[in-house]
Amino acid sequence: RYPLLFGDVGEEDLIASAFFWLSGWQEHTGPARDVHGRFPYEASLQALWGTACDPAVDVYRVILGERLARAGFVAIPTRWAGRNWAFCATHDVDYLRKWRPGIVFREMVEYPILNRRGVGPAERWARLQASVRQAATGRDPFRAALGRMVDVVLAHRGRATYFFKAGAHGPHDVAYSLKGSFIQTFFARLRREGFEIGLHPSYHAHDHLGLMREERDRLAAATAVRPASVRQHYLRHEAARTPALQLDAGFELDSTLGFSVHEGFRHATCHPFTQFDIAANTELPLWEIPLCMMEAALFNRRGLCVDEAVAVSRRLIYTCRRFGGVCVMLWHNTLWDEVEFPGWGRHFTDTLDAAVEAEGCLTSLHMALDAYR
Repeated sequence: RYPLLFGDVGEEDLIASAFFWLSGWQEHTGPARDVHGRFPYEASLQALWGTACDPAVDVYRVILGERLARAGFVAIPTRWAGRNWAFCATHDVDYLRKWRPGIVFREMVEYPILNRRGVGPAERWARLQASVRQAATGRDPFRAALGRMVDVVLAHRGRATYFFKAGAHGPHDVAYSLKGSFIQTFFARLRREGFEIGLHPSYHAHDHLGLMREERDRLAAATAVRPASVRQHYLRHEAARTPALQLDAGFELDSTLGFSVHEGFRHATCHPFTQFDIAANTELPLWEIPLCMMEAALFNRRGLCVDEAVAVSRRLIYTCRRFGGVCVMLWHNTLWDEVEFPGWGRHFTDTLDAAVEAEGCLTSLHMALDAYR
């Protein structure tokens, strides 16, 4: 279950094997890319071997620790604010509101009349009625979710990281203003409650330094906080280019490196690590706290029901606890929109319940990094 890439039994090369995973070697050398230019899960060794949820590097870490202990060197495990492991809830804010003109047209014309979803009349009618009722309340579910997510995390005695858009340069971006009273009030609350604000760059910024810098400055001006953390939109990350751009734009921490269609450990670890520039053969002073679960991957890509998705989250939590690492999970502010995303809100709250049950330190990404270093 925990593949060793170099060496033989009794002569395992733990360092070379760990370097392969942590450096992203398979992404540098594998030519496969999906429609968004991402290294696809289907092309990974984890998919081939069925080991996505088994962090091999952390097993190597345990083996190495045992050998060091036998030689008289005892490794001291990281403590996360007094806890043995950490849990980071993170939120990508792709939209500030649901009821935009395109969504109105979709819900009132494309789905019920043109039947873009290919469902029967009864289901179309039920969805139309539910959408009309939701819109008639005058309370946008995406805006409501922003504050509710804060409430839930605080109720679990935790903190979280929010990633905001500060630019839109293509059809995969939805523009929103960072100057309105609603978002400014929300920024003030995040600062007051000790939550982290990071940048969620636009779709094309993963390989465009000018866009990344421009959006970083725009977010800093709007929040009065210079963002140190970044997560790329659509998880677009080109191993040979994106880390260097993030570093040049002044970021200290990235949390993009998870799979877009499956849960698990893309770099075979649940611990923070520094990224590596293979072309320059050098370590980069850019930290990665890897993402292990995105709710859309469980529901939209894998087609899981809520109970199945909660079971997946619990399994990841207990894996991260076992290895004393950081469990980073992603939810968007679409939670509790029961018309379009039924049960996603319960998945969020049940997962946080499981993290508390497992005695994790519920914290932001940057706070976790401070504890690790």
